Amino acid sequence: MPPSHRLPRVVEGLDLRALPIGHSEVSLLTYVDGTSTEAEIAAAAGLALGDVVSILDRLSALGVVRFQDPSERPRAPRSSLPAGRVTLRPVRETRVEASIHPANALYDPKELDEPADLDVERKRRILDVFYRLDSLSHYELLEVDANADKRAIKGKYYELVNVFHPDRYFGKNLGSFKPKLERVFRRITEAYDVLTRPEARAEYDAYLQAQRRTSALDRKLNDEKARARELRAVEDGIFAEARIGERRASMVPPISPIPDRPAARSSSPAPARPASDPARTASNESAELRRRALARKLGASLPPPGSRKSPSPAVPPPSQPKSPEAADRALAELKQRHERRLLEARLEKAREYVRRADEALSQHDLVEAVNALRIAAQLAPHDEALKRRLNEIETSAAKELAARYVEQARYEEREGRFLDAVRSYSRALAGAPSPELHDRVAHCLIAANAEPRRAVEHARLAVQGSPNTASFRVTLARAYLLANLHESALGELERARALSPEDESIRGLIRRLQRGDT
Repeated sequence: MPPSHRLPRVVEGLDLRALPIGHSEVSLLTYVDGTSTEAEIAAAAGLALGDVVSILDRLSALGVVRFQDPSERPRAPRSSLPAGRVTLRPVRETRVEASIHPANALYDPKELDEPADLDVERKRRILDVFYRLDSLSHYELLEVDANADKRAIKGKYYELVNVFHPDRYFGKNLGSFKPKLERVFRRITEAYDVLTRPEARAEYDAYLQAQRRTSALDRKLNDEKARARELRAVEDGIFAEARIGERRASMVPPISPIPDRPAARSSSPAPARPASDPARTASNESAELRRRALARKLGASLPPPGSRKSPSPAVPPPSQPKSPEAADRALAELKQRHERRLLEARLEKAREYVRRADEALSQHDLVEAVNALRIAAQLAPHDEALKRRLNEIETSAAKELAARYVEQARYEEREGRFLDAVRSYSRALAGAPSPELHDRVAHCLIAANAEPRRAVEHARLAVQGSPNTASFRVTLARAYLLANLHESALGELERARALSPEDESIRGLIRRLQRGDT
C-alpha cells in the first residue's frame, strides 16, 4: 500500500516513557490520530514524506503503531484543527491545585473568565507558564533540577505534553488559549531537545552561567541607588569625623602662664613644713621681738602685733566687649577651619577609593574599579585627572560588558531565540555602539517577523555607519520588505548589487522581488 494511503494508529495501553524512542518519534506521534494518512501527517507536521514513513515503520516494528485499511477511516469533525492534530490520549480533566504565583501580576485576571472548554485551574496553569516563558530557563520550564538525568527529564517532558500539547484538547473550544498552548509547547519541546543531548546541554549550561555573570555585572555597574547609599554613608562619616576633631580641639587645656621671676634653682628642694610647725612659729616670734627692740633703740614705734593687713588681691580690669566686626571674623575663621577639615577628609577618602580601584584593576575587575573611581570623583569633583581616568575605565568596562552580551546573543541567535538575541544585542549596543550590532538587531527582528519599524531603524543606522557594506544594505532591504515598503527594498538591493556585483544571492533577491515573490 503506498504511503499516501496508509492509515497509522497508535496502539492503546502503551507506556511511551518505557520505550526506546526519542523526541522526533514522540513529536510525530502527536499527529497520528487514526484518521490521517502518512501523506497528510507529513503535510501537517511540515516533514518530508520519506522521513515520516521511516519513523512510522520503526514505530510499527516496536509495536507502537499499526496500520489499518483506508476503508476503516473513521469520520470525525475536523473543522477546528489542521489534519492530523489530535490528542495522544483521551482528554481527562485532572484537577490542578490553584497556586498564588508571581505570574498572576503579569496578566489580567479577566482572562480566566474567557469562555473556553477549560476549567479555571487549567487556565491558571497555562497563563502562569505562558506569561513567564521569557524568564524561565529550560530546567525551570521542565520543572527539573539542574542535575537531573535524562530519564528524569524525559519523564517530566511526557507529563507536560499531556497538559500543554494543543492536540490534547481536540474538538474543544480553546479561544485565545490555543496560541498560548502552542507557544508553551514549542518551548517545552525545545527545552527537552537541548537537555537530552549532552553537547547541547553542556553548551546551554555554559550559556546560563555566562548569563548570570553578565547580569550580575550589569546590575553592579548600573546600580545608581547602591552607589548613592555608599556615597551618603561616606559623607556622613566625614562629617562625624570633622565634628569629633572640632570637639577635641575645643577641649585642649590652656597653657599655664610663665612667672615673671623664676624661682632659684636648687639641687634638692627643701621639704615643705606644715603651717602649724612649732619650730617655725617660735622662730617668727623671736624675729618679731628683735625687730621691736631695735625700733625702741632707734626711737621708732611699730603697730601692735597682728594689726598689719595683708595686701588685697589684685582685681583684673573688666574685659572690654568684642566689636561686631571681631565676632564676624571669629565666626568666619571657625567656618573656614570646619570647611578645611571637611575638604581634607574628602580628599583622603577619595585617595582611599582610588587605592581600591587600583587593587581592583590589578585583579582585572573593571566593574569594581569603575564603582570605586565614581565615588572618588564625587568626593573630589575638581580633580580633572581623576575624571579622565574614570572615563577611560568606564569605556573599558562598557566594552567588556558589551562583549559578554554579544556572546550571549550569538548563542540565542543560533538557537533560534531571536527576540532574546534582540535584547542581548541591544544591551551590547548601549555599551559599545557599532554598525555591526545595529545590523544584528535588525536581522534578528526580521527573523522573528517582529517590529518592522524598529528593524528598519536599526538597519538604517547600520548603513549610515558603514554605507559601503553590501550586507548591511541587504538587511535594510529585508527590513523594508517586512514593513511592506517594496520600492525602498528594491532600491537598497540595487545599491547592494553595485557594491558587490559578484554576489549571486543579491541578484536572486532582486529577481524574486521583481517577480513579486516576497
